[in-house]
Amino acid sequence: MLTKLLINAASNYPHKPAIVSVKNTISYAELLASSISFADYLSTKGVKKTVAVAVLLPNSPEFVTCTFAIARMGAIMVPINTQYREEELKFYLQDSAASVIVTTPELEPLCKKVVDQLGTPLQILTEVKLVSNGDGILQTTTDDNYIPIESEGLYQYSTGSTGTPKRVTRTQRQLKNEADNFHQTVETTDDDRILAVAPFFHAHGFGNCILAAVRVGATLVIIESFGRRKQVITTLIEEKITIFPGVPFMFSILADAPSISTKKLTHLRLAFSAGAPLNKDTLDSFSEKFGADIKQLYGSTETGSICINIGSIDGDQWQSVGKPMHNVQVRIVKESGEDAQINEQGEIVIKSNAMTTGYANLPEATKTSFIDGEFWSGDLGKKDSYGNIYITGRKKLFINAAGNKVDPG
Repeated sequence: MLTKLLINAASNYPHKPAIVSVKNTISYAELLASSISFADYLSTKGVKKTVAVAVLLPNSPEFVTCTFAIARMGAIMVPINTQYREEELKFYLQDSAASVIVTTPELEPLCKKVVDQLGTPLQILTEVKLVSNGDGILQTTTDDNYIPIESEGLYQYSTGSTGTPKRVTRTQRQLKNEADNFHQTVETTDDDRILAVAPFFHAHGFGNCILAAVRVGATLVIIESFGRRKQVITTLIEEKITIFPGVPFMFSILADAPSISTKKLTHLRLAFSAGAPLNKDTLDSFSEKFGADIKQLYGSTETGSICINIGSIDGDQWQSVGKPMHNVQVRIVKESGEDAQINEQGEIVIKSNAMTTGYANLPEATKTSFIDGEFWSGDLGKKDSYGNIYITGRKKLFINAAGNKVDPG
């Protein structure tokens, strides 16, 4: 399913830049060839359908190549935060039952230490070869040998109410549906240039950067991390970025940094924030400084993107996460079980063709959160008379740290 997205993009836009990074510019034909080549390499390491492959890489062309190589094989990708420490990495490798981990030479010693503790024959790979036209490998921009695979495609982890993350499994079809829904809602095109500074291991960066770009043949402009704020602004201007997915602290830093002068982002048609509530001061400062408004997106690991505000931010509507994405339905349900009225608070309940159907090996949590094809999010919200949704709280207390949900337990 996901491979078909890449094949279509490579067929329609073979020589167009798929990825622009500090080190490389890679066309869609090269990205397709790279993913095929790496998939073949993974097969020599025993990777096949349903095998979990952990990916411990920063935002990079290699990460995107891994995504489509793993999907091509019907294996399961397990993206992991490169900032995790020993115990955290150990948990994710153990819980996912990964048989291979793809990482950088810099992170290899940490991986070896954790693998030794686990005592499992987990292979560590530190090179993802990127194929270029100069290698003489690109014979075609299509893939005649590709066999469509419908399978589990991704393991990600949702914040646990007891401090233990819950494994979320999403199929390739669900991920493709998320890409379709985003495209049909935001009306992305191959002319878009998407800034990828939101981390790829997170559902926000994975869905709203990688999948969003490849779905329409847009160009993904990658920044490995948000460490250099001037680089972000320079990239937004020089690369003529049209879509900027971020999180509140990114927009806040850019808006407030005295070292960054006022520069209008004339090409930017959509900047949106996710992961935590957006502050009004940040919105106003960013708009005044760069001539661009920030909209809000609401999503979850279980569902992918749910809502996005692509409408007005006048009055109180700046607080809104907008209306549901295409093919997504949202109800606000009171404690009594009845649907809430306009501006009445209740729990946010989602139904989507992109969402998972439960948590791995957690029947009780699945039974509580997934009822009759709907996901009971635990988030509190309300709808206004226009159908816009507002997030008002959480049934259980979590701390937002730079867009990451942290359980006090």
